[in-house]
Amino acid sequence: MFDIDRWAEIYQTLSKNKLRSALTAFGVVWGIIMLIVMLGAGNGLQNGVSKDFAGKVANSVFMWSNTTSMPYKGFKKNRWFGLNNDDTDALREIAELDLISPGLQLGGWRGANNVTYNSRTGAFEINGFAPEVQYIKLLKMQTGRFLNDRDMKEERKICVIGKITTETLFPNENPLGKYIKISGVYFQVVGTFHSGLKGDDAENEDRSIYIPFTTFQKAFNQGNMVHWFVMTSKKGIKVTVVEEEAKRILKQRHDIHPEDPRAIGSWNMEKEVDKFNMIFSGIKALSWFVGVLTLLAGVIGISNIMLIIIRERTQEIGIRRAIGATPINVVTQIVLESMILTTLSGIIGIIFGVWLLEFLGPYIQHDYFSNPEVQFAIIIKAFSILVFSGILAGIIPSIRAIKIKPIDALRTE
Repeated sequence: MFDIDRWAEIYQTLSKNKLRSALTAFGVVWGIIMLIVMLGAGNGLQNGVSKDFAGKVANSVFMWSNTTSMPYKGFKKNRWFGLNNDDTDALREIAELDLISPGLQLGGWRGANNVTYNSRTGAFEINGFAPEVQYIKLLKMQTGRFLNDRDMKEERKICVIGKITTETLFPNENPLGKYIKISGVYFQVVGTFHSGLKGDDAENEDRSIYIPFTTFQKAFNQGNMVHWFVMTSKKGIKVTVVEEEAKRILKQRHDIHPEDPRAIGSWNMEKEVDKFNMIFSGIKALSWFVGVLTLLAGVIGISNIMLIIIRERTQEIGIRRAIGATPINVVTQIVLESMILTTLSGIIGIIFGVWLLEFLGPYIQHDYFSNPEVQFAIIIKAFSILVFSGILAGIIPSIRAIKIKPIDALRTE
């Protein structure tokens, strides 16, 4: 295997026709570059899209009421119904439930309201939630504290404000202990936070104010109304289980047809993550399929060239066999020549492919495309496939070579 004469012969054989060897190797080089670039681009797309999910709890679900789409128990379709505090108590009985918080917001979904402090004014989202929402939305406290159960029980007029809200109303002073006015009602600031999300979602959170849910209901005349629920499932349990059970309970409580698809709206984070994972799994599979086929095309080219080389070396092989070379010696020599050409081509292709990703990566950053990369383990897999293919590319021509009888080979001109 490490005979110096054998390796010198391999070099002589491959360098005898440099142009042919280079063109043959180019097919493999191009194939491995294509594979690395396609896998890197797929990862770049996945990294970019994944930013939207950063900071969000994967096992969370939001749920709200819509109008009904089916008649039931004497009620006509298109009936509107509202969620309430009793629904909250009923949903807390779900065995698979981990955290739940009812939610309210002034002005509807993402509605902005004027908030004032002395002479400063800003438009911000005003949210009423239970303390559990901090762990569902992953709000990170900067100063002070978040809402707690005592705030809820005593209906305290306190609030926690986001980073942008803080910078707008309190640019040069500590907001803790200060009072801000929301729709004519004063609330004391007990904490500031910043969002763990990314992009526009983070900005919307940082431009918001959180008030104890019970205080919100009383201060803004909401009665026992609930706009929506946000829930998470226990560890190891899919949130879809909680979602389905919550819908069943709410439909039963509000006399809604069990099969009504519209009455209860929901947004399941787990399902969204699964959808994107399936898409990216498909992209990776397609990248491997196209890349490996391109790579195999180059390997087949090497196999064809080895057949041509064997034809040119028919007399040489005959002489070897005549003076005692065994079939395994001939096979080993040919397989080594094929494997060396394939391996060297693969190394060159890997170097150029990785360099291309590193060079172009910083210039193609986008909201939905970031940090195109290929893991080292994937490169090793691709290289292993390449080496194995190189061995196969040499075995087929070598089998043809050992079938040539020495006497026939010596007669060949």
